[in-house]
Amino acid sequence: MNGVKIITEGDACWPDLIEHFANDNVIHLSNGNLIEIAMLKQGTVKGKPSLTIRLNLPDGKVVLVETTLDLFLTAARTFEAASLYQNENG
Repeated sequence: MNGVKIITEGDACWPDLIEHFANDNVIHLSNGNLIEIAMLKQGTVKGKPSLTIRLNLPDGKVVLVETTLDLFLTAARTFEAASLYQNENG
């Protein structure tokens, strides 16, 4: 199962992408692309829920990323708390 790295300060958080963009090694899905997220009721070895994120690439390939539901919800709560903190503290 994949882990999750939570980055609440995302602006310029991946400086290595500058080189990847320059070499045309980045596929940036931003407008009109559907991100599909499906819950797998017993997706982990221990029978706990997981979820899979599906991205359809322009060349017809598909990327699937799976993580636990607990990690996904932890990330969502962390982003929500960080957003509320930023809104309250400018």
